[in-house]
Amino acid sequence: MPFDLPEEYLLGMAAWLAAGAVCFVALLMLRRRARKKRGFAWRLANAGLGLWVFLAAMTLVELYFAVVYDQSDSFNMTKVSQHWFQRHVRLNADGFRDDQPFPRSIPPGMKRLCFVGDSFTFGQGIKDPADRFSDRIRRRLESTRPGAFLVNYVGDTGIHVRLVANLVEKTVERGYQIDYLVYTICLNDIELYEPEVVRMQKRLDGQSPRFFLFRESYFLNMLYFRILQARLPDVRNYYSMLPDSYRGPPWQGMHRTLEELRKFCQSHNIELRIVIFPFLHNLGKEYSFDPAHEQISSYCREAGLACLDLKPVLLPHAGEGLTVNRFDPHPNERAHKIAAEAMEQDLLADLFTGRSK
Repeated sequence: MPFDLPEEYLLGMAAWLAAGAVCFVALLMLRRRARKKRGFAWRLANAGLGLWVFLAAMTLVELYFAVVYDQSDSFNMTKVSQHWFQRHVRLNADGFRDDQPFPRSIPPGMKRLCFVGDSFTFGQGIKDPADRFSDRIRRRLESTRPGAFLVNYVGDTGIHVRLVANLVEKTVERGYQIDYLVYTICLNDIELYEPEVVRMQKRLDGQSPRFFLFRESYFLNMLYFRILQARLPDVRNYYSMLPDSYRGPPWQGMHRTLEELRKFCQSHNIELRIVIFPFLHNLGKEYSFDPAHEQISSYCREAGLACLDLKPVLLPHAGEGLTVNRFDPHPNERAHKIAAEAMEQDLLADLFTGRSK
């Protein structure tokens, strides 16, 4: 709806439309007066009307992308992606994208299952949060074992493993009861310990458009960043530098933080379980993140943590279109559905049956 557009944009568009209407009337009057002689003024009016038609068409395109269209992108760089967040993301009173409240205490006899993670768990690109794997599992648990579990999501887009650990620690220290914690690891959660990611982010920040039409419009802004995405390896390849991170010092930093999180959960009687979500945009023969999956899986085996690697689960469906769109490689509703079914059958099977592992 137009009212969710910035006030400055609405005022600027109103002034542009008013100016367009005045110019159209003026050009028609000029053409009418010069019609008999058909000299320079008549040709000028025709050229002006041709330009007016082009600008009017561009204005209609701009209004479509501003008012109707919204689509997320991988790094949330475009105004249409930012508009998507404004339109489709609603936070509860505790600041999380969850339709359910997040009470400190829960009724006697209930257990809390809490999902934590970054944009993959947040559901970037998914308009209805009910389509996320966490919400699907909530409904399935409630239908299978009514009243046994309170299922919540905590997290945000762009958080890495250190922020996840901090969030869990602060949540528990504030008195929130958590019995089961499922940390959905996205492979870029290692980014805090990878200097190249920091440099990449700085390079992307330096690509913001300076020309006001590319900066303030919706269509031209999107076109600018689409061209940028095709041109810049940083955007096009989406964290392609990370496989090597899992073979060196960055993995050691992530390993330390995972161990801190495990020990914290253990000391507070929280059962930590891990999900590894693969990158979906290059899932297949060219997939280069197998070492990352193996490092995380090996850590979980050594630490005695239940772990579900979703790569073998999602790989047979790679050709079905598992990403939000061609410019946003986050998992779509189909991928979340497959992930939820795998978690129910494997990682959380004991919660559904009521039998401890």
